[in-house]
Amino acid sequence: MVDITSSAQKVLVIGAGRGGTAMLELFLDDPQIIIVGIVDLDPQAPAMLIAAKRYIPSYTNLAEAIEASRPCLAFNLSADEKVTTYAEAQLGSKNVIGGFQARFLWKVITRLKQTNEQIIHLAHHDALTSLPNRILFQDRLNQSIAKAHRDKESFAVLFLDLDGFKLINDTRGHDVGDELLRETAKRILSCVRDSDTVARIGGDEFTVILNNIKMLNSTDRVVGKIVESIADPYVLNGQYCSVSVSVGIALYPENGKTPEQLVKIADAAMYLAKQSGKNCYRFADT
Repeated sequence: MVDITSSAQKVLVIGAGRGGTAMLELFLDDPQIIIVGIVDLDPQAPAMLIAAKRYIPSYTNLAEAIEASRPCLAFNLSADEKVTTYAEAQLGSKNVIGGFQARFLWKVITRLKQTNEQIIHLAHHDALTSLPNRILFQDRLNQSIAKAHRDKESFAVLFLDLDGFKLINDTRGHDVGDELLRETAKRILSCVRDSDTVARIGGDEFTVILNNIKMLNSTDRVVGKIVESIADPYVLNGQYCSVSVSVGIALYPENGKTPEQLVKIADAAMYLAKQSGKNCYRFADT
């Protein structure tokens, strides 16, 4: 077996502010880079706290940090040229990055971190409504199942389909249709708790996870609020329009114990609501 740590670059981070934080978050899980230490005069600096959680040695004395970390590549993110000069005297100029180089790299690292966060967000959220998408919904549903199983709790999965959306989208235009979906997302969110999940899984279909349901009538109350809220008239781009929603409800563990079962059963219950005249909700048949 090849020991990758023998070829990995060992790095000492000098400065635990925004630059140090960005550097740690970007490189902590990179197998080719080992953060061997971080040093800052303030033991409560943001990156120092991150280092403590990840068991990275932290120092408030530069000489001690260099002695414990050598041989290494030192990044001086403190903007203090005296620190760079001292580190170069101890490690050699080729092993220290400071001054303009460090500031430039900090900006690059920060931009990379921001870009990475944006990519992750886009991969897990619906671009139109900013709600969790199907991928993140499945992850949240798995988490809810694991927690409910562990804590002997119950939760509800809702499958929502708008009634009359296609007509509005076709006759009023896609701009109005898109705005209607965004407003619908806000209305659903206003009816649930922060601990619940609202997702858009495609078209005019939404899903909701109502976690830790204590009593069945609490589910009735929340879903009833959602149905009433969506039935209120919309004013979109200066135009009045109305839609309603059909909602199907599946309960864990009564109706299903896997993500696939719960979504399929909630979807089937939604069609029962459609057949019952729309603008209503139905629980899954047990």
